[in-house]
Amino acid sequence: MSKAPPDKARSDAPSNKARFDAPPGRLRSDAPPVDVVIVSFNQRQRLLDCLASARAASGAVRLIVVDNASEDGSAEGARQRFPDAEVLAMGANLGFAAAVNRGVAAGRAPHILLLNNDARLQPGALEALREALCRPKVGAAGPRLTGAGGEVELSLGRTLSPWNEAWFRLLGALYRGGRGPAAAAIEAYYGKDRLTRSLTGACILMKREAFDEVGGFDERFFLYAEDVDLCIRLRRRGWKLAYAAGARVAHDRGASSATRPAASALHYRRSQLAFYRKHHGALAAGALRLYLAVRFATARLLARGERRKLAAELLRWTLREAGR
Repeated sequence: MSKAPPDKARSDAPSNKARFDAPPGRLRSDAPPVDVVIVSFNQRQRLLDCLASARAASGAVRLIVVDNASEDGSAEGARQRFPDAEVLAMGANLGFAAAVNRGVAAGRAPHILLLNNDARLQPGALEALREALCRPKVGAAGPRLTGAGGEVELSLGRTLSPWNEAWFRLLGALYRGGRGPAAAAIEAYYGKDRLTRSLTGACILMKREAFDEVGGFDERFFLYAEDVDLCIRLRRRGWKLAYAAGARVAHDRGASSATRPAASALHYRRSQLAFYRKHHGALAAGALRLYLAVRFATARLLARGERRKLAAELLRWTLREAGR
């Protein structure tokens, strides 16, 4: 795997980083201990379920919803069901990273829980995450994410590189088998607290100090890869990332992207290419573009129906990127 370029003092922070209302160490006396920031986009019922789980987890949380111009009444539903929540209605879809930055900027608590609208905190999850976050130099903590059948989500140590992505595809195939030593080893691995190299943005509890120090999410990542990039920058600054096995969070992974598969696929590839440029360099990004062009051209010839249309759209995008 190609190594990320060495850290430069503050150079990794995005130019359009979030601006925080209160500097670290000068939090308002009435600030709740946790700001829960949830980004919403056309997932009204899941958003309401997510908010209900956060409210049930603790009364001492401030709910902040950033709605990316949903058309299904998400913002109105949140206001009606949770009148104490702060709902920030964006005039357009800003993307996940930019929306999170605006939500964090609206809060002032020392701890920030970033929670996907398709995730639901289980009893005791927030307390377990806060316990993990209190360890020395831990800047972020993540939970055990589980799917509808109780299966663990392989969320630890992910990054964007050919080897890592291939490795996780293999692990996923072995784990989905459900039997044998590989599946047992994966369950054992996710059954213990540990430090890790990356956490998933579906649910992360962070110290505001750490989020502020690295400049928040890099807004060049409209959707996908922003969490991996953030974890890299946190570790470069000396922060540790903790996994709390006792913190359980139900996650309908892919629920949001399933409503707009073509747009989600395009956003993923854009973020993937941006990540390669930033962390692996121009040569690796060029190699990725070539690989994607061959892959999508092949799919365009062999696929049928909607899959063929999607492959053609992705191929056009790849060729446009190559011409830049």
